[in-house]
Amino acid sequence: MPEATASKDGALRTIIVLKALGGILFLLISLGVFALINKDISDLAEGVADSLGVDPENRYLLQLLGWLTGISSKQIVAIGLVTILYSALLLTMAWGLHLGLVWADWLTIGATGLFIPIELYEVIWSLRLTYGVALAINVFVVWYLIRRRIRSSLL
Repeated sequence: MPEATASKDGALRTIIVLKALGGILFLLISLGVFALINKDISDLAEGVADSLGVDPENRYLLQLLGWLTGISSKQIVAIGLVTILYSALLLTMAWGLHLGLVWADWLTIGATGLFIPIELYEVIWSLRLTYGVALAINVFVVWYLIRRRIRSSLL
């Protein structure tokens, strides 16, 4: 049996829920991406824009449609595969943390820590609140799990 970590407190439960919800969200996104294979994406985007009441001559809509027209089925499959793999990673982290497995702490520290430099760059250059919140959450998750690992190794 793999070595288990200490009992779950509120912060750990929150991390588990965030990772699980993220995994479910990315799983749903991947299913949506796979549903786009062999479809005319620009027609779908035009339909969505029309149903939302977006002006068909809107500059941003025209740029989006131009970009979507260039996406091939192979690119859609690649995006879907990456999205489903990321979903699997998040769900694995959540399940491992839920079971109290030590490797899940380290996996979560590594995978979450990889995003911190990117989010820091985005916070500095875009000054968007969402990037700041994501950065704060990820820094907390990494800090909390490292502190947890250090405490359990001292016991």
